[in-house]
Amino acid sequence: MTRSAIVVLVAEAETLVAAHRLVHDPMAARGVPAHVTVLHPFRSVVDDSTAHEVAAIAGRLDAFDATFAAVDSFPGSVVFLAPEPLDRFKELTRSFVEAFPDCPPYGGAFPDPHPHLTIGSHLDDDTADGLARTIAPGLPVTTRVDRLTLLVEDDAGRWSVAQSWPLASSTPSR
Repeated sequence: MTRSAIVVLVAEAETLVAAHRLVHDPMAARGVPAHVTVLHPFRSVVDDSTAHEVAAIAGRLDAFDATFAAVDSFPGSVVFLAPEPLDRFKELTRSFVEAFPDCPPYGGAFPDPHPHLTIGSHLDDDTADGLARTIAPGLPVTTRVDRLTLLVEDDAGRWSVAQSWPLASSTPSR
């Protein structure tokens, strides 16, 4: 494995975004499903000790309901679905950054990353606007965030699910 990431998979968004991601997000064609990144890059080797630590972190974090009700964008024409509650997703990242200081988010490029579900990247303005208009009528998408998933990249650049860990049970948020 060359790289890995801790993510929240959002299977409920696949129907809405999968075809668009295949055209506009190169990571989709490499096997990366719809997700919100918690920490990338993560460790290139996730041994038993690291997996145990991830399980312990997950076990301390409560599951929660999330909604993706808006399409937004970052400079550089990255179009994404915005998750709510944003603070809960940021809490996931903070927990991992504290436990794994050797794995700064995005290699340190974004020390306080903004959680999102990428639909397309490196888009011109017209394509980005059209994509946002196409996706918006399908919103909101709701999901239960109840586990963290390890995605791994192989030597050929393909990504796959390697392992997942359940979050602590909690009453669904209202």
